[in-house]
Amino acid sequence: MIIDTHAHLFYEDIVKDIDSVLERAAESGISRIIIPAVDYKTSIRTLKLCDKYEMLYGAVGFHPCDIKETNPDDIKLLEELTSHHKIVAIGEIGLDYYWDKTYIDKQVFFFKEQMELAKDKNLPVIIHTRNSTSDAVEIIKQSYNEKLKGQFHCFSGNETDLNEILKLYGFYLSYCGNATYKKFGDLNSLLNTPVERMLSETDTPYLTPEPHRGRKNEPSYLKYTLKKIAELKNIDNNVLEETVYNNCMKLFFTI
Repeated sequence: MIIDTHAHLFYEDIVKDIDSVLERAAESGISRIIIPAVDYKTSIRTLKLCDKYEMLYGAVGFHPCDIKETNPDDIKLLEELTSHHKIVAIGEIGLDYYWDKTYIDKQVFFFKEQMELAKDKNLPVIIHTRNSTSDAVEIIKQSYNEKLKGQFHCFSGNETDLNEILKLYGFYLSYCGNATYKKFGDLNSLLNTPVERMLSETDTPYLTPEPHRGRKNEPSYLKYTLKKIAELKNIDNNVLEETVYNNCMKLFFTI
């Protein structure tokens, strides 16, 4: 069994084909899929999908690239959604210094506020850190206690960042389909990430792994990423899948 911890299935072009997408996922060994929202609208879409399909679970949150029009009071809207029985995390949250650096202070504010919400609701966080991992780690360390736990999704930090994260009990890392690319730039971090601290994800519809690169990504392709990671780390693929599955269950589905 495999869990895709990060698949944005709320996009309209995916929703219209969702039955086929989920059928292919199940056939490939996927047992559960977590849909991380990026704003309030996609949080609502996520809840509707989770209500309709047994294998789907959700995370609600404000993505750092989607907070320009977001107000502090909107955190209360997220809090209301966390009562849904299939919400398993707060996310996708974090910092993004790649697309726009003009509102970093606002990104930091919402990152901190959503981490506090996660601690209050005893939910893990799903963290986005594009070109911002070091700053994100420092902010997490400021807020860290035994209630704060989560996932560094699509990890792209350096080895110093990795070592700092590994000191934070309850935090895991995941790598996407770009791990299958010839010019994968985060190989050293991947090789030095203990399997016991790894999760599995696709980041659907992005970062499609080889041999399907160029197509829209989907959960059924997760097996290609895991196979490549097992190859790079020189471990048995079945051992990797079992360990990562247990990690996913521990973080998101163990009460």
